[in-house]
Amino acid sequence: MQITEIDTLGAMREVLNSPEDQQLALFRERVMEPLRPIWQNMLRYLPDGGGDDPALTAARMMKFYLPEMGREQGLAALDTLERGRVQQDNLAALQGAIDALRPAEHGVSLPEVRLAVTLASPDGLGEEGYTGAGNTPGWVTLSVWPNSHNLSKLPAVTAHEFNHNVRFQQPDWTFPMSLGAYLVAEGLAEAFAADLHGPESLGPWTGTLGLDTLRALQPRFQAALHEQDFGMVRGYIFGDGVMSAFSGGQAVSDLGIPDYAGYALGYRVVQDYLAHTGRTPAQATYDPWRVIAAESGWFTVEGQAVKPSKSQTV
Repeated sequence: MQITEIDTLGAMREVLNSPEDQQLALFRERVMEPLRPIWQNMLRYLPDGGGDDPALTAARMMKFYLPEMGREQGLAALDTLERGRVQQDNLAALQGAIDALRPAEHGVSLPEVRLAVTLASPDGLGEEGYTGAGNTPGWVTLSVWPNSHNLSKLPAVTAHEFNHNVRFQQPDWTFPMSLGAYLVAEGLAEAFAADLHGPESLGPWTGTLGLDTLRALQPRFQAALHEQDFGMVRGYIFGDGVMSAFSGGQAVSDLGIPDYAGYALGYRVVQDYLAHTGRTPAQATYDPWRVIAAESGWFTVEGQAVKPSKSQTV
């Protein structure tokens, strides 16, 4: 499998070093245009398709660093990423994820995967300052505003997002997706990242909720396990507070779900499945979500045998 590096950071440096009156046009051309496969589909869901300046609309939605945010702090952040060997480390992490999953041996056709690291807005990604995406086939994207702790977390994000690339090509990943499929996909991606880079490399999302809270939430998730309304599914995965932030503070359906509950529960479900079966995260990436959900002991899934979960019984 060929890895292609999309040098978005180098392009951003070129933008910030250019004359101010040329920066925005160069940003569209050098930063956003190579990423068009990532953002073009996203804009299809907007009423106006991104308006008169779709590239800039997408950049704002994705919380990218923009030329208007200033030359000096942007260049300083790029210097920090360069000193931290972010490009090199995440290329290596991507190769490690490919080697672990061996997608071609499982009939997954991904002849090329592109890795893009983008500079994020300083206040766009919250306290953690980083995020990733792997929902576009053949693409792994990271976005980061560097701080004292987040650069070491990025290789795990790369592994997580490549796991999505592979998982989303499995036969039981269909659209519209169910809550159960999404829940298991996030749990698998985090378990895979932890297996390659250590549990300490994970972000806070899977550890936000304790076991007692997850047990209390289980009946809600069980009842909605086959829900396919995408807004509702995302509400269970991300929780009320995050969904409100996604919508710019506008009113959203209040499900009473804590932030990132789907990540925390999905991770626990997958960990219990692995413990029951002896499967590795890489092997389980190719297992049907219904099997994982049922054999974890957390959920009753029609047609699947149920084994009690240690987390549910201890």
